[in-house]
Amino acid sequence: MTSNSLHMLQRIFPRWRSAQTSLCRTIVNDAVATKPKTPRVRKPKATAAASAAAANSTTAADTAIPKHVLEYFQTTPGMDASVLKQFPPSILRKSSLSTERFYLANRTTAARIADVLTQDLPADRLLVEVNPGPGLLTEQLLQRNVQNLRLYETDASFEARLNATFNLPKDALRIGDFNGLWRLSYLDGFDNGQRVCGMLSGIPHRKWQEEVSFRLFSVIGTVKYLRYLMNSITQQSELFSLGRYEMFLVMSPLLFSHIASTKDAGYKLYRGGTIVFQLYFEHEFLGKVPSKHFLPWCTAGGTKKLRTLHKKLIEDGAEEWYLVRIVPRRNLFDHLLPDNLSLFASFVTQHYVSRRNRIIPSLEHWIPHCGARLILNSNYTRKSSSKKDPTSGVLPSQLLKSVPLSSNDYVDNFNIFTEFGELTPAQVLTLFNEFINWSEFHQSPFMQAVDSQKHKQQRFARSLDDDESADEPGEVQRAKSKKSTDTL
Repeated sequence: MTSNSLHMLQRIFPRWRSAQTSLCRTIVNDAVATKPKTPRVRKPKATAAASAAAANSTTAADTAIPKHVLEYFQTTPGMDASVLKQFPPSILRKSSLSTERFYLANRTTAARIADVLTQDLPADRLLVEVNPGPGLLTEQLLQRNVQNLRLYETDASFEARLNATFNLPKDALRIGDFNGLWRLSYLDGFDNGQRVCGMLSGIPHRKWQEEVSFRLFSVIGTVKYLRYLMNSITQQSELFSLGRYEMFLVMSPLLFSHIASTKDAGYKLYRGGTIVFQLYFEHEFLGKVPSKHFLPWCTAGGTKKLRTLHKKLIEDGAEEWYLVRIVPRRNLFDHLLPDNLSLFASFVTQHYVSRRNRIIPSLEHWIPHCGARLILNSNYTRKSSSKKDPTSGVLPSQLLKSVPLSSNDYVDNFNIFTEFGELTPAQVLTLFNEFINWSEFHQSPFMQAVDSQKHKQQRFARSLDDDESADEPGEVQRAKSKKSTDTL
């Protein structure tokens, strides 16, 4: 091919390609213009009856229920899946170890718990149920002729159903977070509010030495509620003013270990709060209940970083929880005077920062050369005697039932290497009573440390009250909620 021919083709080819493209567009446009249009047919609107039928057929309510929860309630004998429709979807989806409120969702378990609650219940004694939810346990209690009943419900969405179903008397149902009394108490400390008093109004008051003032049932998920019970006795305020009470609490094995552990348990379980609780309260393990009979379900997340015993307790809690009876000790003030409650709490807090703290060096930090008094005391130098071991049952190193309180329980073979972690709660109380009776105690740095800690807490509360730097009240509220209320 000559150069002239090649040049001619390069000039003609672009023109030919453009003409071909224009021809194709013309053919397509003509085809679309000649295509007959089909009339648009509108779908008839669904009637209200048809919509209701479609909702029932597709079980729209079930779609809001987690699949694993719905499958368990539908396939497990004794479970009723219709109960799930009485719960808001937000409750069904929650699943965390830090959840503070749970609801009973099985009628058989409700009947079992009702039998325990109404056993030996005087006719005039108040029975408090916390978070009744759809009212499965409430129904069982009313069938057993409970006359003096009060309900505390956190979620207001259950209020209308409870009133309509059971025709409750006036003030029998109150909307409020009873398990969150620790939170209300903390907020009252900032603005001198009356939140706790309003929650507890109407509950009978009795003296400490008299019979219990009321009986209560609740399901708790965190240790904060138990710490509030201890703090109310230490500070002699709020719930303490009602007198002694009787609580039937459902809790996980891990939570039970925090109150029932012995000195043979691990460091994360036998702590200062455990010692104070066992001195303040009597507890008794009553039985096990299936954890899946309570909503929402808890998932044991993040257990890889926990120790083996912690992981075992969490795994056990995935199947069964414990029903525990808790009552303040009637003879508490026979062994620990009311004026010394705050001192005792500070004594335990100071020395149980580490269980391996040695007793004599720690006490000599407050009162120099006091160790000789302990070593030369004949009560501490006696040889070990055979004692009945009260630990048995649920897990190793846990008490199924509390032991009697004693303030005359001395450590065997006491020496300079004895650690605080080796003492039982009664031995800690015995050591404390001896410590505060020394003549140098009231001039010791221990008293100054206690007073300094009180002043720091008061200054911190006043500084938050007077702080006007936040633009919105919600920011101050969140700042307050981050501060822990636990003094133990």
